[in-house]
Amino acid sequence: MTIKDVAREASVSFKTVSNVINGTGSMRPETRQRVEEAIERLGYSVNMSARMLKSGTTNLIGLAVCNFTQPFMSYLACLIIKAAKRRNYGVVINTYEFDGAGLEDIVTDCPRLGADGWIFYADRPLRDRAAVLDQQFPVVLAGDYSAYGRTDSVTMPNKQSLYDTVSRLLRQGYDRIGLIGVPDEADRDRIFSVHEGGRALRSQGYIEAFDDYGKTVDWNILRSGNRWDSGDGERAVVGLLAENECPQVIVCLNDSLAIGAMHELQRRGYHVPDDVQIIGFDNIAEGRFANPALTTIDPDVEDFAQKAVDMLIERLEGYDGPVRTYTTDYTLIERGSTRFGGGVAASGGR
Repeated sequence: MTIKDVAREASVSFKTVSNVINGTGSMRPETRQRVEEAIERLGYSVNMSARMLKSGTTNLIGLAVCNFTQPFMSYLACLIIKAAKRRNYGVVINTYEFDGAGLEDIVTDCPRLGADGWIFYADRPLRDRAAVLDQQFPVVLAGDYSAYGRTDSVTMPNKQSLYDTVSRLLRQGYDRIGLIGVPDEADRDRIFSVHEGGRALRSQGYIEAFDDYGKTVDWNILRSGNRWDSGDGERAVVGLLAENECPQVIVCLNDSLAIGAMHELQRRGYHVPDDVQIIGFDNIAEGRFANPALTTIDPDVEDFAQKAVDMLIERLEGYDGPVRTYTTDYTLIERGSTRFGGGVAASGGR
């Protein structure tokens, strides 16, 4: 079955069918629908080998991420795959280990995996002013670390979202607000000496909210966590309660930490949200099914993934303009782990 057969079946031109397949061109909605129905009826599919031979491209993009022990990584990967499919691209995935050197461990593998360009997700600062981003293929950097002007990048509203959320809690009269996931051995100078990374930037938003409301940060109820997983959340609560009374609210710098923290609090007999309220960050699927369902800061990961894919494909298709940085919006999604009242609470702009 060929594209000409589809054109004949739908009574349209060869070019119109090509535009439908590639998501390009303009046409009436009923024309597009007629072509799509013809494609389905005839069982037509694109011959990727022929396309690659003709164009010299694979219509594959690569995604390099930290391994899937962190639920956020699989969540992000699924969204990038969906975004790529909407643009008629496939995705090849390569992972690096948390305990290694990060992207540098796998970047030499990328050329042999056949992708036309790559989305690199960084889980730590990039050495030598992000020299790893200088590749022979287009690259988009995703995450919370600087690309140093070398490539396009997408990031999240780390500081602003925490600032707004903690400010709201302070306005409501809560002043014992714990924070889990801060940098190791954190103090004010150490946190504000860093200008990249979700851990530092989200912590800065928390501290600046206290400063602006004339409140003093209780450093005893801030806890770190190396891996940002549920085990770290559990251990953070153990250490926090060994030395302090339970805070009124605990804000966790990702949802995995929050789920682990909530588990340990409940194991110790605390009721969420009656005794202590919990807030996470990321809006991963697991948070919806926690008991109670987790209130979370949603940094619009779907938009994050879509923009990374779009910017990479634009480069692949010839865009050679200046380097761009895109920051998503955010929404505080209220669920059962807080007493705000439920629903979509607040959002912030770029």
